[in-house]
Amino acid sequence: MRSADLHTHTYHSDGTRSPREVVDVARSYGIEILAISDHDNLAAFYEVQPYAASRGVMLIPAIELSCGYDGVDVHVLAYAFNPHDERIGERLRAFRVTRQRRGLAIVERLRSLGYDIRAERVDELAAGGSVGRPHVARALVEAGYVESVSEAFDKLLGIGKPANVEKERFRIEEAVALIHDAGGVTSIAHPTVYPDHERLVPKLFDLGLDAVEVMHPDVDALNRERYTNLARFRGKFTTGGSDDHGAVKTSETLGTVKVPESMIGPILDRM
Repeated sequence: MRSADLHTHTYHSDGTRSPREVVDVARSYGIEILAISDHDNLAAFYEVQPYAASRGVMLIPAIELSCGYDGVDVHVLAYAFNPHDERIGERLRAFRVTRQRRGLAIVERLRSLGYDIRAERVDELAAGGSVGRPHVARALVEAGYVESVSEAFDKLLGIGKPANVEKERFRIEEAVALIHDAGGVTSIAHPTVYPDHERLVPKLFDLGLDAVEVMHPDVDALNRERYTNLARFRGKFTTGGSDDHGAVKTSETLGTVKVPESMIGPILDRM
């Protein structure tokens, strides 16, 4: 039986690896089904699909959408949709423009606080993808203002910190409709990171999400069982992935989560 990792990132969003590196590292760990779920863009999928096929890796169209519900920042993973759907492309293009503006606003706020960060360098770190706070954080590390990305968030970029700027988010209903209309399915990413997640996850199911990510480094055994049982009771399914970001995190995560293909039939059926 093949193994899958349905939650990885490249330098097209907030990871540090190239799309080819993600494919190669995944393959080295015996993963044959892979989703590169960069935030709010599909650049990596278009770039690396032929290469993945040549390495014997099934690459699933995927994306991690930044959504908001009841004041909570919720991430929705989307899979196996038509990656050429024009409605998705148009919405993501508009979203990238607002993310770029937000990134520049964060840089300007940092500069006003005395941090000499260049917008051009932040763009370079984004490598043509959506500019986000992790790219600004890496620029702060490079400039010697902080020692790590996590310190940059804790000190300057996190919610309520001096340089944070609110971002645009999809409504849950909009994200679900967009992906369903393009033939795909949706899953609640890393459910246990949200405040009051025991109340939130059932409400997200009510809004039409198809699955919940139960195999994830931040989901412990108790909650894995909790949400597996809830999904089964509600007629949903489960997904999983390492949430790999490359060198952003202190330890290797790619290869630590291997999802059996038997678990993700609704995704593979659409492939």
